[in-house]
Amino acid sequence: MLNIRQISWRTAIKNVYVFGILAGVVIIFTIISAKFISPPSLAFLIQKVAPLLICSVAVTLLMMSGHLDLSVGSILAFSGVIMALLSRGGIPAWRAVIICVILGAVLGSANGFLTVKLRITPVIGTLVTMNILLGAAKILCGDSIPYVKGVQRDFSIIGRGKIEGWPISIFFIIAAIIIFLILQRKSVFGKYAIAIGGNRDAASLAGINVNKIVWLLYIFSGTAAAMAGCLTASNMNVADATSGQGFELDVITAILIGGTSWSGGEGSVVRTIAGAFLVAVLSIGLNMANVPSFYQYVVKGGVLIAAVYLDKIVREKISV
Repeated sequence: MLNIRQISWRTAIKNVYVFGILAGVVIIFTIISAKFISPPSLAFLIQKVAPLLICSVAVTLLMMSGHLDLSVGSILAFSGVIMALLSRGGIPAWRAVIICVILGAVLGSANGFLTVKLRITPVIGTLVTMNILLGAAKILCGDSIPYVKGVQRDFSIIGRGKIEGWPISIFFIIAAIIIFLILQRKSVFGKYAIAIGGNRDAASLAGINVNKIVWLLYIFSGTAAAMAGCLTASNMNVADATSGQGFELDVITAILIGGTSWSGGEGSVVRTIAGAFLVAVLSIGLNMANVPSFYQYVVKGGVLIAAVYLDKIVREKISV
């Protein structure tokens, strides 16, 4: 069994290699193109990373509890479509966002119901939700083109707007970081999530209401995915029913790169933030380097393997 000193060393080493990989990738792309760190590129990075980061920090707590949510990509796309339809119907953008966030909480609660009440395996339960919402988003778009156009002028302000020269997206990022850092470090959710992921039965015997915590974590995940969907649709200024395909994989990649255990019981919101930035930086940098999209998947996979392997080495060395 690991003692406190071993855990501290493991955490310190994880922080070094996660942030080290991020710094190394940024340096490489800066050498390839000086434009990579130009103000326009940094603003684009903020817009690119915002949906991924907001969703990833929420799902981190869920994965710490040993659960998974494969539906975040479909919730993202479905929420974007709903926001666009509301906008086309004359609803102001900010009000549409609030409605979509509430909808995301309801969808997250549905995942919690499938997992907690019906006791369906998280992978299967959220896979069902993923497919249902993907189909629903395409149905709502209508015709053969999965887009919703004809939105109001203020539709793009959430994703592209600025306040005093700062992208609005950065304020959502800051809010998400603060909220989920508090949930992980200063509230019972972080402690209980780790306890549930480490040993569900022991957590229940210790008096933790496991079902309630897991259900709430799914609600957090759905809410964050809906907010990410609003940002994505607003940034594109059009809702795409297929925009969330592959998003759940980016979320899982960012979380695993951050050192969160796949089986639960361990994780860090701070390192997930670094993981999200790394995934976004790779996408932007590889696009600037004109690397074909199919090669980008290979590169991202290689980085994920390297991060997971380093985590494995750290576990083995410190456990000795």
